[in-house]
Amino acid sequence: MTKIFWLYGRSGAGKTTLARQLHQALLDRKIPVFILDGDDLRSGVSSDLGFSSEARLENHRRIAEISKLAADQGFNVVVSTMAPQHSHRDIAAQVLGQRLVWIYVHAPLDVCIQRDPKGLYHRAQTGKLDRLLDFPFDVPRPQERENFIDTVAQNVEGCSHSILELVQAHLSDFVI
Repeated sequence: MTKIFWLYGRSGAGKTTLARQLHQALLDRKIPVFILDGDDLRSGVSSDLGFSSEARLENHRRIAEISKLAADQGFNVVVSTMAPQHSHRDIAAQVLGQRLVWIYVHAPLDVCIQRDPKGLYHRAQTGKLDRLLDFPFDVPRPQERENFIDTVAQNVEGCSHSILELVQAHLSDFVI
């Protein structure tokens, strides 16, 4: 069965970097894979949505539905989004069921602000971006923390290796 590996966490935690590495590792092993990044989808499929709780929920529903379509066609899917609220993760789980594998990419807010790879926190601090610093990030529930990747405790290579071990446990044709 194809799987959807959903990397989620705060902006700047390292989701996109790790998702791209996972995508490439699957391609290198000739495993069919499709990648969906929240930023890319925000500039296209979900460009009509804002950043309210309702709009974020709809964004995650759309991503889950696209993931399901790709998985139904034989692709494993790597998703990278913030999914900050339980409701966002709940809608993805509802759509994707047993195919979904959560991977929580963790870094504390102060570290994410320091990293700020896309300049989002700077824009938020200067009033040019709403609903980033003050938007709640719900602590992952136990079933969502099963696959916990701490990008402060490990470097990129270590985090990537940990994710590859998780993937190997879910895909019979994947070998590290």
